[in-house]
Parts: sequence; structure tokens; C-alpha cells
Amino acid sequence: MAQETAVIEHRTIDFVPESERHGKVFSMFTLFFSGNMQITAVAVGVIPIELGLSLWWSVFAVVLGNILGGFVMAAHAVQGPRIGIPQMIQSRAQFGVLGANIPLAFVVLMYLGFFSGSAILGGSAVALLLGVSKPIGILITNLLTFLLLALGYDTIHRYAKWAAWVFAAIFIVATVLAISKLTAMPASPAAAAAVSLPMLLVAISIFATWQITYGPYVADYSRYMPKTTSARAIFWNTYFGSMIGSGWAMLVGVVLGLLNQKVASADPTAAFSGLFSGPTAWLYGAVLFIVLAGVVVVNALNLYGGSLSTLTILSSSAGLRQSTLQHGKWWRIGLGATGAVIGSLIAILGANSVMAYLNNLLLILMYVFVPWSAINLTDFFLLRHGEYSIPDIYDRHGRYGAWGWPALIAFAVAILVEVPFMSMPFFTGPVASMIGGADVTWVVGLIVASVLYAVLMKKSVPKTA
Repeated sequence: MAQETAVIEHRTIDFVPESERHGKVFSMFTLFFSGNMQITAVAVGVIPIELGLSLWWSVFAVVLGNILGGFVMAAHAVQGPRIGIPQMIQSRAQFGVLGANIPLAFVVLMYLGFFSGSAILGGSAVALLLGVSKPIGILITNLLTFLLLALGYDTIHRYAKWAAWVFAAIFIVATVLAISKLTAMPASPAAAAAVSLPMLLVAISIFATWQITYGPYVADYSRYMPKTTSARAIFWNTYFGSMIGSGWAMLVGVVLGLLNQKVASADPTAAFSGLFSGPTAWLYGAVLFIVLAGVVVVNALNLYGGSLSTLTILSSSAGLRQSTLQHGKWWRIGLGATGAVIGSLIAILGANSVMAYLNNLLLILMYVFVPWSAINLTDFFLLRHGEYSIPDIYDRHGRYGAWGWPALIAFAVAILVEVPFMSMPFFTGPVASMIGGADVTWVVGLIVASVLYAVLMKKSVPKTA
């Protein structure tokens, strides 16, 4: 049965043959537009106001961070059609079949972190909509998310395609309402606060990291497309879908922070839905439902990627046969269910501290995934030029080996070099302290990891796949 006619996706981390390839590049625009234009991105948009930035410097940070980070994120989309396998299993070509489990472990934690953070916001929408407790709202949200994950690739794309238009319509109204409320309120000190360069750099880093941490997701959702798919077309569709979706939602978050930082920080869902009052109060229920629908999109991506990444680890460490993985939809569904349960527990326990949770999560992830992304993209575009031996990616005794020492060394060194530049609530490196707490770690990580990996590869590993 061709993949596009199946109700439930039957593949997991195995190679997608050309006979099953299908899809249009515009689906990458709608998927990442929908996945970004949702309440979690709105919540992250409040952060520069919390850091003390003014309206226009916050806008600058949102726009520049998403523009810069989006280039790194969208570059991964090109890999899917070319290789036909999920994003993180492709890391075996750099890190080795067993060595890839190191970044994979961080990826699984990332998926759980984002899943639980978004579930808190979706649960708040359900609680307001149905009058239930927030824990019950979280469970309802995660059950709907799991159902979408269970259906798989094509259904996720179809859901996101239709959701994109609905989300855009609601956000147009929300943007108009937010701006009108902002212009009607007396000028606040925050609206014209003097710029703090260190905090500006922290904000830019957070928004760039938002995009970069989508790197482990991207090829998962382009791998069914024909190998002849235009690299340029798939890059730009992914780039603009992600950048516009997240940037727009985050800018709404900036305005919400200026309108009422206390409410926006404590409960972004209530702050967003609260825009719809007076003449637009009739939309209130629909807005809460759409907030829920947005969380379902992004958390389906988190569950899907998390199940594939976990299965990639199991397939190497537990010695699962390649034949076991083919048509292994129950692996994806079972691991997705496990992730949903764990993520629900985390969300219920952390439901009252969502903003601090998201802020710290993004900063920590930046230190890990920037070097991974730099190594992965350097290998694909500059060294191997997209040419890989698919059978060897699944064989620890193949040409990529069990441990890819050039990648592992570059990864570890880049993270160590990042330490002096780190700026977090619980740790500030010496270089960051010297520049007032500014965080430029993502730039350092990209440069160090990519350059060191390229040098080590040229000395110890052939350029060919």
C-alpha cells in the first residue's frame, strides 16, 4: 500500500523507498507555520519584556533571532528528500551508530521538555474552555496529541495544512486587538526603556535557539518527498513557514507582555484569550479551541520525533533487527504513548512555572544543539555533499563505525568552549560576566564545532560517503 493511502503510517526509522515518495514542498511551509504559530511561541515572546527590553528592541530581537536561526533550521529540511531517513538517525554518519546515541539522548530530553511545556499551555486552554482543572486539561490535550501522533506523517501534514489558515485568521484578529489595546493604554516605562546590550543579546540568542532546536525535527517531515525535490524550494518553504509563524506569534507575545507582564508571564493562555473581549467576546471559546489545536500540532511533532529518536537508540543498543523496524508502526505508537505519559506527569508537576521553565530550557538546549547542528550540516553540505550509504547507517560495523570520533570530539570541545560564554540564571561564565551577562554562545558553538569537525574529518575520515 502506498504511504499516502495508508490511514496509519507504517514506517518508523527505516529508509523510505522512491516508490513511496510523495508530497509537495508547500506542506513544509504549512507544517512549520502551524507548528510555530501557537501559544508556546507567544509565551516565549514575553521573555524580552521580562528581561527589561523596550517594545522596539524586543521586536528587533524577535525578528533578528528568528531570521538568523531560521537559516540553520531550514538547512536540515534539504536532507530529508536526499537521504530518505529520519533526521537523527542520519547523525550516525557523523557520530557513529553508537556514538549518535549521545546527541540522541539530549534530543529525547528536548522533545519531552517542549512537549510538557506546551502541554501546560494547552491544558490551560482546555481548563478555561471546559471548566475543568488544569491537570485534567493537560491530560485531554495530550490524549488528542497522541491520537495525531498515532496516525503519523501524512495526517500530521494534512492537519497542519488546514490549521495554518485557521491560525493565521485568528492571529490577524489577535494582532489587531493587541496593537489597539497597546496604543490605547498610557505610555509605560517598558515601552521606551533604554536598551541593555547584554539583555538584547540574550533575547536574540533565545529566539535564534528556538529556530535551531527545530533542527532535529525537520528532515523527519521531508523524508517522504521525492529525491528530485528542489533543495532550494524545500529550504525556502521551511524557512519562511517557520520564521513567519514563530516571529508573528512571538511579536504578539511582546505586546501581551507590555499590556500586562504579570498575567502574560503567569498564564500566557489566559493573556492571549483575554484579548478577545468586548465586541470580539463571541470568539473567546473559539480562540481557546484554536490555542488547543496549536498545541496539538507542535506536540504531535514532539511525540513523533521523540518516538523515532528513542527507537533509533534502541535499535543500536538493543540490537533490534532492521526487519523488525520496517512496518513497525507499533513501535512509534507505543513509544509515543510512553512519552505522552511521562510528559503529562512533568507538565502537571510544573504547571505553575511555565515561563521560567521555557526560558531555562531554551538556553540549556542552545548549548547542546548548536554544536550538533553545526556538525551535521558541515558534514552534509561541505564534506559529503549529501552522499551517504544508507545500509551502513544501520550497521555498527559499516563504514561509519560504532563511534565517530571526529564528531564526538568536536561536539565535546565545542560545548566546553561554550562554557565561559554561558549566561543562565544559575550560572554565568567568565566571558559572559565580562560583557555584562550577554550570551553569544550560539555563535561560538556554531563556529567552533563546524571548523573543528571539518579539520578532524579531513585528517581522519574520507570525504566520500
